[in-house]
Amino acid sequence: MNSRFRVFKEEPGFMKLFSLFRDKYRSLGRSGGFVSLKGFEEPEIESIAGFLGLSAAVLHEKGRIGLAQFENELANTGYSDVKLIDLLEAIFEEPLLSKKEAAEKIRGRENDFLDSLKEVMPNADWWISWLGSRSSDSRWIWSLFHQNEQQLAETMKKVFFAFQSLPGEGKFERLPFFSQRSTGNPHYFDIANIGGRLLIHTLSVYKKIADPEFPFPKSTEEINDLLADFGLLRDDLWNFVTVNGFVAWTQKGVHPVWEAAVQTETVLNVPMKELGKLEKIQPASGSAVWIVENSSVASTIMDAVPYAPVVCTHGQLRAAGWRLLDKLTAVNCTLFYSGDLDPEGILIADRLKKRYQNQLVLWRMDATDYEKSISEEDVTERISKLASVDPQIWKEMIPLLTEKKKAGYQEALVDLLIGDIKKYRE
Repeated sequence: MNSRFRVFKEEPGFMKLFSLFRDKYRSLGRSGGFVSLKGFEEPEIESIAGFLGLSAAVLHEKGRIGLAQFENELANTGYSDVKLIDLLEAIFEEPLLSKKEAAEKIRGRENDFLDSLKEVMPNADWWISWLGSRSSDSRWIWSLFHQNEQQLAETMKKVFFAFQSLPGEGKFERLPFFSQRSTGNPHYFDIANIGGRLLIHTLSVYKKIADPEFPFPKSTEEINDLLADFGLLRDDLWNFVTVNGFVAWTQKGVHPVWEAAVQTETVLNVPMKELGKLEKIQPASGSAVWIVENSSVASTIMDAVPYAPVVCTHGQLRAAGWRLLDKLTAVNCTLFYSGDLDPEGILIADRLKKRYQNQLVLWRMDATDYEKSISEEDVTERISKLASVDPQIWKEMIPLLTEKKKAGYQEALVDLLIGDIKKYRE
């Protein structure tokens, strides 16, 4: 601190007063307004009053000091050449910026950071521009910027280099091996690490730009599905789908295990590891595929019609489920999907319908079947989840569910589902 202003540090009350002045200046952006003297002790009041040429009693009665008043009083002291802002900057030994000026300075640094990234990663312009929009999904990234700008830049460079070397179309690579290949560290893209989180953000933004309705992943299953969409596998054994009545081909021809499963009416739990080896999958007979989310319902259907091509997704589809359905639609199968008539079930069905459009039929998921399957399960707190579904697809179902506020479950419809399959195959 300049020795000229040291007296203020030694006199009681002034540093406390100047802290309040600094806060007020930052708030207003000028030497204006008042600060309260509440909380000042008597010796402090007396010291400040003496500087202002007032009695302590008068200053007590006022209970506040104006910044302009204090600045004017400087003219009557040995500091007549000093503005209040200059005094505060000398006292605290730092530039005094208003909140607006500070925000503008920070924004300038951030924009310089984005510009520097565009210079070294021109192909990442779409990702960098997304960060520049400062959407809620990128706030944590800006927090990293303010902690260590250089480290964030280096990590983003590694992440985007890896993005450019993702497995090709139809190919898969386990995440640790991809991480080793692209960064030299098999754990660099572990989801708990900054590198992993930035990779997930990059992939999510890429998907979001192509499909504005794509939701940023939150759960482990959603993250695994996103990675799998780009050919990266975190767990290719536990990520599976259950099937009955399908034949599959590899590059060598018909897969013997799938062929034997059809001949013996055996159900298969097929992990992503095995799906990745297949060239083609199709029903053993016909082109209709019957899909349910509930394992108990699926098992009951398989018992009743063991010859039917049935898929069980076990709730929310994982990467293996999407992979299977993509292969089935590739050979022009018609997908009949039936799920629970609660907010979560409708969200799954809506996502499937949007993805496969005319190739997917919503099976027993209308208002009539809801009335048949309604339970006592209250869904009032969960109805808001349906804000993103297509209102045309669910124009009868959503108003009814909103009115009844009860879930409809597949178990109540299982006999009807079995009857539909039998009738369809007659």
